[in-house]
Amino acid sequence: MSDADELADRLLPLVGGPANVAELTHCWARLRFVLHDDGAADEAGLGALPQVAIVVRQHGQLQVALRGDLLTTYAALRERLG
Repeated sequence: MSDADELADRLLPLVGGPANVAELTHCWARLRFVLHDDGAADEAGLGALPQVAIVVRQHGQLQVALRGDLLTTYAALRERLG
Protein backbone atom coordinates (compact mmCIF):
# COMPACT_ATOMS: atom_id res chain seq x y z
CA MET A 1 0.00 0.00 0.00
CA SER A 2 1.36 3.41 -0.96
CA ASP A 3 1.63 6.44 1.32
CA ALA A 4 -1.17 8.08 -0.69
CA ASP A 5 -3.41 5.04 -0.16
CA GLU A 6 -2.73 5.09 3.57
CA LEU A 7 -3.45 8.81 3.76
CA ALA A 8 -6.69 8.41 1.78
CA ASP A 9 -7.76 5.68 4.21
CA ARG A 10 -7.07 8.03 7.13
CA LEU A 11 -8.72 11.09 5.57
CA LEU A 12 -12.06 9.56 4.58
CA PRO A 13 -13.30 8.70 8.09
CA LEU A 14 -12.27 12.18 9.26
CA VAL A 15 -14.51 13.85 6.68
CA GLY A 16 -17.46 11.71 7.75
CA GLY A 17 -16.87 8.71 5.48
CA PRO A 18 -17.32 8.22 1.75
CA ALA A 19 -21.10 8.68 1.90
CA ASN A 20 -20.61 12.17 3.35
CA VAL A 21 -18.54 13.40 0.38
CA ALA A 22 -20.81 15.16 -2.11
CA GLU A 23 -17.93 16.41 -4.27
CA LEU A 24 -14.15 16.22 -4.27
CA THR A 25 -11.87 18.45 -6.31
CA HIS A 26 -8.38 19.85 -5.86
CA CYS A 27 -6.27 22.86 -6.65
CA TRP A 28 -2.48 23.03 -6.67
CA ALA A 29 -2.14 22.55 -2.89
CA ARG A 30 -5.51 21.59 -1.42
CA LEU A 31 -8.07 18.85 -1.49
CA ARG A 32 -11.50 20.49 -1.65
CA PHE A 33 -14.37 18.56 -0.12
CA VAL A 34 -18.03 19.51 -0.38
CA LEU A 35 -19.78 17.52 2.33
CA HIS A 36 -23.39 16.55 2.83
CA ASP A 37 -23.02 17.12 6.60
CA ASP A 38 -20.29 19.59 7.53
CA GLY A 39 -20.69 18.70 11.19
CA ALA A 40 -19.53 15.13 10.55
CA ALA A 41 -16.00 16.28 9.71
CA ASP A 42 -13.33 16.10 12.40
CA GLU A 43 -11.24 19.19 11.64
CA ALA A 44 -8.98 18.70 14.66
CA GLY A 45 -8.34 15.10 13.63
CA LEU A 46 -7.55 16.18 10.07
CA GLY A 47 -5.18 18.89 11.30
CA ALA A 48 -3.39 16.41 13.56
CA LEU A 49 -2.29 14.25 10.62
CA PRO A 50 1.41 14.87 9.91
CA GLN A 51 0.75 15.06 6.15
CA VAL A 52 -1.77 17.89 6.59
CA ALA A 53 -0.48 21.46 6.61
CA ILE A 54 -3.78 23.26 7.29
CA VAL A 55 -7.53 22.71 7.30
CA VAL A 56 -9.87 25.58 6.41
CA ARG A 57 -13.52 26.09 5.55
CA GLN A 58 -13.89 28.37 2.59
CA HIS A 59 -16.47 28.88 -0.18
CA GLY A 60 -18.69 26.08 1.18
CA GLN A 61 -15.81 23.63 1.10
CA LEU A 62 -13.66 21.85 3.63
CA GLN A 63 -10.18 22.43 2.25
CA VAL A 64 -7.27 20.27 3.33
CA ALA A 65 -3.79 21.45 2.35
CA LEU A 66 -1.27 18.63 2.14
CA ARG A 67 2.49 18.83 2.61
CA GLY A 68 3.02 16.66 -0.49
CA ASP A 69 1.62 13.91 -2.71
CA LEU A 70 -1.54 15.88 -3.43
CA LEU A 71 -2.27 14.37 -6.84
CA THR A 72 -1.61 10.77 -5.80
CA THR A 73 -3.70 11.22 -2.65
CA TYR A 74 -6.50 12.79 -4.71
CA ALA A 75 -6.38 9.80 -7.11
CA ALA A 76 -6.49 7.36 -4.17
CA LEU A 77 -9.49 9.21 -2.70
CA ARG A 78 -11.29 9.17 -6.10
CA GLU A 79 -10.80 5.38 -6.27
CA ARG A 80 -12.41 4.99 -2.87
CA LEU A 81 -15.29 7.29 -3.74
CA GLY A 82 -16.06 5.40 -6.93
